[in-house]
Amino acid sequence: MKGKERVRVAMRRGKPDHVPFIPQICVPHAVLSLGLEFEKTLLDVVRNPLRMNQLSFQCVKHYGVNGLRAWMPPAPLDVVQVDGIWRGRDPKTGGILDRVDFCGGGGVLPSEEPTLHTMADIDAIPVPTADEVMRGGKLDGIKDIIREAGEDYFVISCPGAFTPEYLTFVRGKERAMMDLMDQPEFCHYAQEKALKVAIQNALALAQIGIDGFMIADTYGGVVGPEGFKVFFLPYFQRFVREMHERLGSKCPVIYMHVCGNSTRLFELMADTGVDCIEPLDALGGVQVHDAKRRVGHRVALMGGVNTVKLAHGTLDEVVADTRRCLEEGAVGGGYILAASDMLPTETSREKMQAMIELAGKCKY
Repeated sequence: MKGKERVRVAMRRGKPDHVPFIPQICVPHAVLSLGLEFEKTLLDVVRNPLRMNQLSFQCVKHYGVNGLRAWMPPAPLDVVQVDGIWRGRDPKTGGILDRVDFCGGGGVLPSEEPTLHTMADIDAIPVPTADEVMRGGKLDGIKDIIREAGEDYFVISCPGAFTPEYLTFVRGKERAMMDLMDQPEFCHYAQEKALKVAIQNALALAQIGIDGFMIADTYGGVVGPEGFKVFFLPYFQRFVREMHERLGSKCPVIYMHVCGNSTRLFELMADTGVDCIEPLDALGGVQVHDAKRRVGHRVALMGGVNTVKLAHGTLDEVVADTRRCLEEGAVGGGYILAASDMLPTETSREKMQAMIELAGKCKY
């Protein structure tokens, strides 16, 4: 069984030949793993965002794992040092943006200054059709990766944020959380527009042959179940429903990422209609066996391996934690091994190799 089929079967709660492994590889980890000059390469990725997916795919092939996430690239930015800190710079306006993220996922950190202020600002946001997205060239790099991946690798992409995660990008994190309480109508209005954009992006991604959609929100565990029911659940449900109605049997697998403490959200996450939930964040107190018991009959599970142990623990600790996740998650099928969020930059090749071997030996 090849990688693409292995992941697809597991994400639909089946039993492939063995447990698939999809580490959520961030660009900084790929740069270190490939032996490239760290700072210089990450700055070049900001200037040339198409390199982001190329480096991740190169790292996936380097390890021989089963899949990868390929992002719709952001706009190219200049970089400039301000008081010894590398920051992004808008090439059109010359405006100085936030700092380059060398410690997390790479790129330039989003600004905390709001870019949307009124309903009229939201009305002015364009909604390109799927055909326009295709013609715009943003998917050309992902298309190349899909072509090269063939049947060996399961390729995932994110069509864009459309829940409170989106609000944090356009309003800043603190303002967005306050907006949920102070001006919910504005939040819903913005999310409606973001959902329309994401649907068209997703339809375009489906046209080029993407295998899976990731729909995500970092703040679900922060807002909690009652807020999730109002600001998250309806939008996730509508995205899933739209994809199934428009794409039918050709709909890619859909999985949901909610990092942090998603323990109180398992049933609500399953209610969205997604095929799989992840990353089962150990640092947020999530337990794989608890998720398996409560919703494993409804959705597949992915993730769970402690990221602190991956970054700073011993090889024996990572092996033990991986075995725990496999024992708790793989029973009955429908489990994909992964870190309990983004693979830490510092994760060693020895730890990765151990996880690959353990997944390959786990036959459900």
